[in-house]
Amino acid sequence: MSSNNETIGKTLGVVVGLCLVCAVVVSMASVQLRPLQQANKTQDVQRNILAAAGIESSADVFKTFNENIEARVVDMKTGEFVDTDPNSFDFESTKFDAKRSVKLEKAQDKAGVQRMTTESPVYFAKDANGQVDTIILPIQGYGLWGIMYGFLALDADTKTVKAINFYKHNETPGLGGEIQNPRWTSMFEGKKLPLDIVKGTAGNNEHKVDGLSGATLTSVGVDNTVDFWTGDKAFGPFLANVRKGALN
Repeated sequence: MSSNNETIGKTLGVVVGLCLVCAVVVSMASVQLRPLQQANKTQDVQRNILAAAGIESSADVFKTFNENIEARVVDMKTGEFVDTDPNSFDFESTKFDAKRSVKLEKAQDKAGVQRMTTESPVYFAKDANGQVDTIILPIQGYGLWGIMYGFLALDADTKTVKAINFYKHNETPGLGGEIQNPRWTSMFEGKKLPLDIVKGTAGNNEHKVDGLSGATLTSVGVDNTVDFWTGDKAFGPFLANVRKGALN
């Protein structure tokens, strides 16, 4: 005969109670760890901005970043500086905030990002005399398997590429994943906008870069990404203002 303590109701009660306890523990852990997770995410972004600027980050990334990089926010339509806090942007989620972004028409959306923020942070690295020598732009665009996130570093002339640094993507390791390979990204150094990533060998053409072998769609994605973010629908107005001397 079954014990009265082994009823289905009591068993379900124990299971439900255990689930509730686990849910509370997980929720508390998530809330408590969120600031640390956000700090780690911010640190990773800052480390990659420093890398794009050619600045070696020390163990204290925050300190190195604050000593060497100035962050400001620009209005994407006018290219002018605004007073928005640069730290209020999350490159993966802010563009889905309807109050801070716009939907791109398909004909305009060369990078395949669907939406873009109406404002964006930009970053400046300065030389020993306090003069801006590198402008770092956050870029993102669709590759073969998803959005590729990175930074494009330009010389103060706004036309010469100093570096390109992709820090997050879903491209195939050994193929499209080579967008993070220094042997490929170094090919961008000294090239001039507009860029053209070509199939085969670019030679000494100052506007062309060799495409990735076996990763045509990823190469096209990078090409489209750079074209979009340096074009009129994105940072083009800002870069035009910089050429007019509007860095104050």
